Amino acid sequence: MTRLLFATAASVLALSVGVQAQDTTKLVFAYWGDPAELPPFQKIVADYEAANPNIDIEVQHAPWSGYFTRLDAQLAAGAGPDVFFITNVPAYAARNQLEPLDQWIADSGFPIAEYNQEALAIHSLNDKLYSIPRDNDTNALYFNKAAFDAAGIDYPQADWDWDDLREAALALTQRDGNRVSMYGFATEANDWPRWIIQNGGDVFDNPLKPTTFTMDKPEATEAIQFLGDMINTDHVMPSFQELQQSGGTSQLFLGGQVAMVVTNAARLGTFADASFEWAVAPLPTGRTGIHANRLGGAGFAMNAFSQHKEAAWDFLSYLAGEPGQVTFASANASAVPAMVGNAAVRAAFQAPFADIFLAESEYGKLFPQFSGYVDITNLYIQPALDLVWTGEAKAQDAISAIVSDVQARLAQ
Repeated sequence: MTRLLFATAASVLALSVGVQAQDTTKLVFAYWGDPAELPPFQKIVADYEAANPNIDIEVQHAPWSGYFTRLDAQLAAGAGPDVFFITNVPAYAARNQLEPLDQWIADSGFPIAEYNQEALAIHSLNDKLYSIPRDNDTNALYFNKAAFDAAGIDYPQADWDWDDLREAALALTQRDGNRVSMYGFATEANDWPRWIIQNGGDVFDNPLKPTTFTMDKPEATEAIQFLGDMINTDHVMPSFQELQQSGGTSQLFLGGQVAMVVTNAARLGTFADASFEWAVAPLPTGRTGIHANRLGGAGFAMNAFSQHKEAAWDFLSYLAGEPGQVTFASANASAVPAMVGNAAVRAAFQAPFADIFLAESEYGKLFPQFSGYVDITNLYIQPALDLVWTGEAKAQDAISAIVSDVQARLAQ
């Protein structure tokens, strides 16, 4: 059925543009990813081109650090790739830069019901769907087994909480004078909302349609302070500035400079050739016993300015549909599938520690995702967090100072 859909769409394309069968349509496809994450993208493009000789796909790849700088400039100029990997969907949709997909889905019979329906919310704006999720950005705890063995402590357990994590991080951290040669723990710079949720708090009263900023509540500020103390009091966690300068959590982990990291399934491929033995454990719970993870991930969208929308949709439906999902799920640098209702996709996800990632995905919670969130974060939240990360202010003071500004922005 799926292959028929692509063939039908390609036929419609040929008829609608009035070209000969031998004519070629060029599509531009953009995505980010570490080197270990590229093979599934490359295979999907090659397989699609082989099945559709009238389509030529130009790939625009960039690392995460530079991807959005180029994409934002392209879209602002009314140009850019026809199909692209995307996050922060509501912000782009609000600028009318993304093609609404609901009618394309309805007309083609695309099996959108097979996706996690709650996760689709972050790919939508005003009840319109603008991207189809590639994955569920589920995180887990990666740990260096040799470091644990050397420290003489037990490996992470399923019943760990934050205090267990901190205790292990203290034991694992190695110092050479005033210099830390191995940190006990590191997490991604954009992961802080999960810590708030694990402590029983929220950033806003509603992650998708907020009316109240709630990050000044004790449950939230305590979580932020916990991370700040891991950096500045315990010195068991690198600052986020140091993380950025060092190439991120994956580079520090691979280099033996951090013993435990929280990150996603894509790092299974990145860490495959590590010089030490490692494993993956469930995330520790908050002190309240709440087990929370991230729900949803990045998705694939169509450019509202594309000159080849029929062809773009056909490729997007292949990329985000069963063929693409099976390829991503079975890749070395795996992605926890978004198409959870498809048996072939679930069966393809046989990566190491797949059971842990699938179990963790059941605890997924929506992170904030609305049209003004990026601006609010850049203008108010991130500067306040930076004061905590550098030890210049306590979380309660830093966050309380921005409440009125954020609240005024929400009211606009």
